[in-house]
Amino acid sequence: MIACFILHKKDLLYYIWLTMFRKIFQNRNLTLLWLGQTLSQSGDSIYQIGLLWLVLELSGSKSITGLVAMASYLPSVILSLIAGVIADRLNRKRIMLASDLLRFLLILTIPAVYLTGLLSPLFLGINAFAIAIAATFFNPSRDSFIPQIVPREGLLRANSLIQTSWQMALVIGPALAGMFLHYLGNINLFAACSLTYLLSFALLVFIKPENGIPPKVNRPSGITEVKDGLVYAVKNPVIFPLLLITIADNIFIMGPAIVGTPVFIKETLGLEAEAYAFIMSCYAIGMLAGTGLLITFGGKFKKGAILLTGMFLDGITFVPLLWSRSLTSMAVIIIIHSMAIPMLTVSRPSLIQNIVPDNMRGRVFAMVNMAVVGMSAVSSGLAGLALEYITAPTLFFIIGIGGGLCGVIGWIFAKDLRSTP
Repeated sequence: MIACFILHKKDLLYYIWLTMFRKIFQNRNLTLLWLGQTLSQSGDSIYQIGLLWLVLELSGSKSITGLVAMASYLPSVILSLIAGVIADRLNRKRIMLASDLLRFLLILTIPAVYLTGLLSPLFLGINAFAIAIAATFFNPSRDSFIPQIVPREGLLRANSLIQTSWQMALVIGPALAGMFLHYLGNINLFAACSLTYLLSFALLVFIKPENGIPPKVNRPSGITEVKDGLVYAVKNPVIFPLLLITIADNIFIMGPAIVGTPVFIKETLGLEAEAYAFIMSCYAIGMLAGTGLLITFGGKFKKGAILLTGMFLDGITFVPLLWSRSLTSMAVIIIIHSMAIPMLTVSRPSLIQNIVPDNMRGRVFAMVNMAVVGMSAVSSGLAGLALEYITAPTLFFIIGIGGGLCGVIGWIFAKDLRSTP
């Protein structure tokens, strides 16, 4: 059915992707950022697949796997506000460079420790926590940096294109992860993964910001800046409800998606790591299709309305996994589900970049990062515990209903957000 749809819409999809990639390569800085993000996020994907599967094999425990996944996101809860202040104070490009270099070195420690015979779930959890610290500083700097290399009127398209780097990474990363797992084993996978961050570092070096570079001025203390950011967010009639429903949605959705997916494949379907890598690629296929459609048609709708509709669809499309018992049916459900994800991940940064002043942007993006990634930490820990008592299909059903309700509640009560262009 999917193949027939693609063939029937061939000309439309060809036009969408031709338009997207032509726009990428018209801006040299955006091209370099897109390539670097594709590489480093491919590394993220390879690392996440290798990490969770390795922990599941070493420990045999779903709750321990959930705790290690939690460690991958916990720094966002602790450090996001500080990362936002630093993104507003310092050179954002240099922050990104430092983050990539640190991740390259940290991932190399996994095969090094394995050679000593001391590799354990505890070490992997510590390693995941350290790598997540680097990502916590990278993400708000990147999102705040985009307006420095792209004109204001091109932000929606630029954010859409940057999102395709993540989606391409979810195609490339799992494919490489599956190949490495099959032919080289889990440990060698990490050695190859580390190189993606080194290559991303090399590409970022050549980016030259053009717009909105903040001048060096005397600034208040870091604590005062954190407080100012929080006050701004709470008083803003768009940002505050955005943060609240993002927190709620990610508590429902992210942990089961992160921890539940490998458990679903291993226990419900009885399959191996290659199937896990394949399903992660299905997430990417759906998101790429959704991003293409959003680039083409998204300009006709208000960003807030797109975001809230996407939140509803992001949840409710998980519900059919309750009845899935084959890799094929799971793949179809995940592709359909993933087409809604860009409605969140593209509209949210574009909305923030449009309404938040540059000197506050890093802190707001850091709060969003805390709401998304930080709540993923909490959600992953809870999902691991829940999977000790209920099956993965049941968990996906429950969180699908909960995530859908977040979108409905936001649509009813967050009127300023819903009407934001």
